[in-house]
Amino acid sequence: MGLVDKAKDAARSAADVARKGAEEARDKAQELGLKRRSNALAEELGHVVVRQHDGEPELEPEVERLVAEIRAVRAEIAGLD
Repeated sequence: MGLVDKAKDAARSAADVARKGAEEARDKAQELGLKRRSNALAEELGHVVVRQHDGEPELEPEVERLVAEIRAVRAEIAGLD
């Protein structure tokens, strides 16, 4: 194997490592964004529950919507693994 062939193999290997690293970074960024979304939804749900306990009527549809969104985000996070 000549010097040029070795250089080509090394360049290919470095490109593969870089591509894999970029994919992992993108996946982690996506996961972090989804976790932030889940936390924001949970915080919003908490506010709605407090309003419910304060006697504000007809908030159950809002609670159900938020719970469904949180479950969907959790499923999306689980799908990343």
